[in-house]
Amino acid sequence: MKKTLILSLALALGITTVCAASPLKNYNAGKVAVDLGLNVPTSNTYEGHSVGSKKTSPYAGITVGLGSNTAVNYKWNQYKNSGSNKVEAQQLNLMYKVLPVLDVYAGYVDSDIKLHGDSRSRSSGQVGVQGRVELPFLCTLWGRAGVGNKLNSYEIGLSRTLVSNVELNLSYYDNKFKDSAPGGSDVKTKGVNMGITVKFLSLIHISEPTRQEAIS
Repeated sequence: MKKTLILSLALALGITTVCAASPLKNYNAGKVAVDLGLNVPTSNTYEGHSVGSKKTSPYAGITVGLGSNTAVNYKWNQYKNSGSNKVEAQQLNLMYKVLPVLDVYAGYVDSDIKLHGDSRSRSSGQVGVQGRVELPFLCTLWGRAGVGNKLNSYEIGLSRTLVSNVELNLSYYDNKFKDSAPGGSDVKTKGVNMGITVKFLSLIHISEPTRQEAIS
């Protein structure tokens, strides 16, 4: 099943016509990117515990350009297993574009982990980097990696434009929530994210950009 899903998304990425990176190319004031999709886990492990079968779950996020090479990013993720066992994570990051293809970020992560009827919430600061590389055939490879006192994570993905400012995304993620589950155990989640990114210009902006600038 997992291989079929990955192959299907890869084929979809291959037959569309134009490609761009999922992260915003610049952080001009008023630019917005909204991410929506599903994660298909390949491994959700709770140290010292059996948590049953893995389940597909949703994710969402939004990035808003503030101008002066800065943006704010919010992400929400769920990683589910049988019963009520799950990880729910939210993070809020301040992004800064160092180079056209490289960002750095710092922010706050909150995790709420439920395990066999118990729950535990943990907070973590984090710092990280995010980059993008244009590939042949009008495709873009992107990735991000972050480290924090309670969360280490990375994600690498490929995006391709479907129509105008709507992009199809396929990525692999790997997260480690340290000392975060009830009882103080670690939780590791790995799998595939697949979804779309919609880019647009908000009604509140400083100057009137061209149409191409609005969706980059």
